[in-house]
Amino acid sequence: MKTLTDSLEPLDASDLTKDPMVLLQQHQKLQDRYTALFKLNQLSTDCANLDTFFTQVHQSIASIMSANNFYIVLYDQTLATMELVYHVDEKDEMEKRIYPIDDFKGSMTNYVIDTGRALLATPEVIKQLEQEQKIKAIGTAGVDWLGVPLIHDGFVIGVMAVQSYSTGVRYQVSECDLLSFAAQHIVTALIRLQDRKRLQSAVDARTRELMQQIRDREKSELLQESLYRISELTNDANIAIDTFYNMVHNIIGQLINAENFYIAKYDNTTDEIYFSYYLDQSPEHLITAFEPRKLGKGLTELVLNSAETVLLDRAQILKLYQDNKVVKPRTKVVSWLGVPLIHSGEVLGAMVLQSYQQSIYFTEQDAELLRFVSQHVASAIKRRETTDYERKAHELLEHQVKLRTVALEDEIKQRKDAEEKLKHAASHDILTGLPNRAVFIDLLNHAIACNKRRPTFKFAILFLDLDRFKVVNDSLGHHAGDILLKEIAAALTDIVRDQDTVARLGGDEFVILVEYLDSKDEAYDIAKRITQLLSSPFTIENQSVFIGTSIGVLFNNERYDSADIMLRDADTAMYHAKDKGKGRYEVFDSSMHKKVQNALSLETDIRAAVTNSEFEPYFQPIVQLAGEKIIGFEALARWKSSKRGFVFPNDFIPLAEETNLVMAIDMQILEKSCRQLKLWQERLNLEHLYVSCNLYCNHFFSLSLPQDIQTIIDKTGVQPHQVRVELTERALLENNAVVLDNMRALKKMGVKILLDDFGTGYSSLSYLHRFPMDVLKIDRSFIENVHEKGNHQAIIKTIIDLAANLNMATVGEGIENQADAKLLTQMGCIYGQGYYFYKPLPGEEIEKFLLNKC
Repeated sequence: MKTLTDSLEPLDASDLTKDPMVLLQQHQKLQDRYTALFKLNQLSTDCANLDTFFTQVHQSIASIMSANNFYIVLYDQTLATMELVYHVDEKDEMEKRIYPIDDFKGSMTNYVIDTGRALLATPEVIKQLEQEQKIKAIGTAGVDWLGVPLIHDGFVIGVMAVQSYSTGVRYQVSECDLLSFAAQHIVTALIRLQDRKRLQSAVDARTRELMQQIRDREKSELLQESLYRISELTNDANIAIDTFYNMVHNIIGQLINAENFYIAKYDNTTDEIYFSYYLDQSPEHLITAFEPRKLGKGLTELVLNSAETVLLDRAQILKLYQDNKVVKPRTKVVSWLGVPLIHSGEVLGAMVLQSYQQSIYFTEQDAELLRFVSQHVASAIKRRETTDYERKAHELLEHQVKLRTVALEDEIKQRKDAEEKLKHAASHDILTGLPNRAVFIDLLNHAIACNKRRPTFKFAILFLDLDRFKVVNDSLGHHAGDILLKEIAAALTDIVRDQDTVARLGGDEFVILVEYLDSKDEAYDIAKRITQLLSSPFTIENQSVFIGTSIGVLFNNERYDSADIMLRDADTAMYHAKDKGKGRYEVFDSSMHKKVQNALSLETDIRAAVTNSEFEPYFQPIVQLAGEKIIGFEALARWKSSKRGFVFPNDFIPLAEETNLVMAIDMQILEKSCRQLKLWQERLNLEHLYVSCNLYCNHFFSLSLPQDIQTIIDKTGVQPHQVRVELTERALLENNAVVLDNMRALKKMGVKILLDDFGTGYSSLSYLHRFPMDVLKIDRSFIENVHEKGNHQAIIKTIIDLAANLNMATVGEGIENQADAKLLTQMGCIYGQGYYFYKPLPGEEIEKFLLNKC
C-alpha cells in the first residue's frame, strides 16, 4: 500500500540552486499537499456522518489539485446500480440518486468499474477508447478526465473522478497517483460510516421493537441505553475481548437477571466447546461445567446443533433427559435460555443464561433481547480476528505520521528527509528492496550514453526469469512465493560484483546490469554462477524448493539507443533459453528477434485461420486391447493453412495456448468431430462409436462450458454419451469450485470425462477422489517400450489398479509395438491407441476401413 509520501512530488536536487522565493514556493506546495493528504487521512477517522463526508472529501481533493468538476458514485454489484452521492460540475447537472447500471453503460465511470484501474483520459486516450468501442460520448465533452476506483476487499465499490473543461487545466500521472492514494482512505472512512449508519439504523429499529414489547416492564430508557452501549462496544476494537464479554454481561444484567451467565465457543476443526467467559453462583458448577469438552449431549449443544434459540423450564429439561436427548443436568436449573452466536451463517458458539431460583424464569421477551445482543457479540468475536492486522497497520501509519510531524520542525531537514524517502519509495521494489524498473531503465540509459561517449566502455544485461516459480505459488501459497523472491534477491545481490546492479522488474523477473566489462567472459561467469546457484534447492518454511532460472544475456552494441529496446532483446534471449530447455543462459543474436517477429506473424495467421475455420480434426482410433476392435476416436487438431500449407501441431499449439486462441480452435474441432461422427452413423449405422476431444484447461474455468458443449451436441445431432472431453491435471489445480461444477454438469448431460497424460503432473489421489472422471489416459512417456522398463511397468500397473478401484477405465497412449500392447493387456489395461494400431487420419480415410474394423 502507498504511504502519504509515496504520492507527493519530490524536490529535484537542482531546485537547491533556484531563487529562495521560488524554493520557498515549491516547498510550500509540497507542505500544502502533505497537509491536505494528512487531513484526508484524518478524515477517515474524524468524520462523524455521511452528510458532510463527501463535501469534506471534495475540499481536501481541491486543496491538492484542480477539482472544480468533481463527483463520487457508489457501485452495488448485487443490485447492478450506481448511486451518485456527490456531484459538482460546471457544465452538467445530475440528480444525486440511485441509477440503474445501464444508465452509465459506455461511460468512463463504467470503464473504471469494469477494469478496476485508474483512468487518466486525455483527449487522445478518449478518442482511442471510443474507436475501440470501450466508451462512448456521454454528457458535455471536456479536456481531461481522471477517475480512480474505490476498492474494498478486492471489489470495486465506486468511482471518484475529476474533470477539466479547459486546456489550462490538465491532469498528470502525479495527480492520478494522488487521487488513487486518496481513494484508499476515502474507502476506509466510507465503509466505517456506512457500517455505523447501518448499525445505527438496525439499533434504532430493534430498539423501537423491544421498547414496545417491554413497555410493561418500564425499562424503555434503560433498554435503549444498554443496546446503544453494546453497539458502541462492538465497534470499539481497542477493547480486549475478555473486557468486552464482562461489559456485555454487566449491561445484560441491567435488563435481565444474569447472575448465571456464560459464553461458549465452538471450534469446528477439533469439534470442541470451550468457555470464553462465565460467571455462576454454584461453586460445584464452576469446577466441572466450564471445562473444554468434545461436542456431546449438553444443553449448549442443543443451541449449537439447531442454530436456534432454546428456552427451557425445569420440566422440559427433565423431559429431554428422559428422552436421552441431553445428559442429566448437574445442578437444579429452574430456567435455561441459550441463543446461538452466528456470523455470516456460521455458528460461532452460544450465549446462555441460567436460573437456580423458583422466582426467576426467563421469557420470550428475554429471548428476543438476548438474540439481538448475540448478533453484536458474534460480530465482535469475528471482527477481532480480522481487525488485529488493520489496527497494527493503523498504528504503524500513525507512528509514521508522528515521525514526519516531528521532522517538520526543521524545514531543511524535513525537505531532505522527504526527498530521500520519496526517492527510495519511487525507485525500489517494495518486496525485495531492489531497484525497480524505473531506476534500472535510468541506469541502462546512462550506460548507453557512456558507451556512446567512450566506445571502450562495455556492459551487458542479464535478464532472469524463474522457471518453476508458479509451482511454488500454487503448491505453497503466495506468502511462500514472496519469501522465496526475497531470498533470491539477496542471493543475486551477493553473487554479482560491487559495480553491478540487480533490479526486480516485477513478478519473478530480475535484471542485472553488468558494467565495466574487460571481456564477455565476466558476464558469462556471472550467468553460470547464477544458474548454478538457482539450480540448488531453497528451504522455504521447512520445505525444499527447486526453482531454476532461464537467463537472456545481451551485450552493448552501437545500434542500441534506448534501454527499452535493449530490455526487449534481453527478454527475447531469455525466452530463447526457456525454449531450449530452461535452467540455462542464451546470448541474444538478431535471429532471435526474427523468431519473435515470426511468432507475431504466426499469431496473426492463427487468428485468420480461426475466423476462416481452417482447423480440421484428424482421428486416431481407440481400440479395445482384447481383440483390437475400434470403439472410438481421439480427435486431434490439424491446420491446413491457406497461406502456410500444412502446419505441424507443435508449431502452432503452444502459441495458440499462450494467446488463448486455442479456446476457439478446440470448439471448432469438437463441432467438426461431432458432425463427422454423425455422418458415419448415418452412412455406416455404427452407433457404438464415440469421439474424444482435448479441451484446454481454461475451458473448465468458464461457467458457460456445459452450455457451449450442449449447443454443439444439439446442433450436430449426436448423443451426449458419444461425446468425450479430455482435460489435463492443471485444470484440477486452479478454480477448483468452477471446474468441479462444470464436470458435474457435463456428467449430468451424459458426456464422459477423460484425464489426459496421467502420471506426468501432480497425480494427486485427492483430486481423483474428488472429481467425477470416467477414464485415466496413461501418458505415452511410461508406455514407450514398457516391455523393456521394469520401473515403468510397476507405475503403469499401479495406475491401472488405482483406476479399477475407483471404477475408472484406462487408455494406454502411444503404443508403438506388439510387445507393449500385449503387456498392457496382461496388466489389465482395457483400451489403447498408438501407431501400432493406427495413426491419426482425416475423416474420409477413416471411413474407408470402418466397415471392416468395427
